[in-house]
Amino acid sequence: MERTNDTLQINGRENLWARAVSMETGIQVASCYQCLRCSNSCPVSTFMDIKPHQIVRLVQLGQKEKLLKCSAIWICLSCEMCTTYCPNEIDVAALLNHLKNSVVCSQITPAEYEIAAFHEVFMDVLQKHGRMNDLQLMQRFKFKTLSHGHLPSRDEMSDDISLALELLKRRRLRLFPERSRAANEIKRVLRQHGHKGVSS
Repeated sequence: MERTNDTLQINGRENLWARAVSMETGIQVASCYQCLRCSNSCPVSTFMDIKPHQIVRLVQLGQKEKLLKCSAIWICLSCEMCTTYCPNEIDVAALLNHLKNSVVCSQITPAEYEIAAFHEVFMDVLQKHGRMNDLQLMQRFKFKTLSHGHLPSRDEMSDDISLALELLKRRRLRLFPERSRAANEIKRVLRQHGHKGVSS
């Protein structure tokens, strides 16, 4: 891509990527006319470096590198408010999820590593047992972020221990994971949609 007088010049490579995204997801990003309803309905748009409507526009322009390095796709809550309010029925939430998967497949370190790591651990635990085990989830998440250089503060460790003890007291924390009867079916669905982890 070349920049001349601050005007984006889109070449064939950008156009090919934009078309590939539409073909892979079935999302017609070309239908977006930038009404901003997706961004206005998003509960976390104020925390995003790129707003949802801008993400759709950058996909139209084929700005793959910029999109895969942004933090907005990880801040997304997947609440689907953006999709619900789109007058042209563009599945903006699914588009953001596709970009997350593209980051993983590209082996790019996510802009929000801890969020991406939590997502990976969550999906791994779900795939293995078919249901969630909070203790295993947090143990694996803490270990993964620790190995990536995140050293928790004394206050953070104290809060985690206090919470665990309180949950144990209320019998809300299971020490050992239980396997769901639907575990194999859940694993099949996750494999079908290409679940992968973040790069460490």
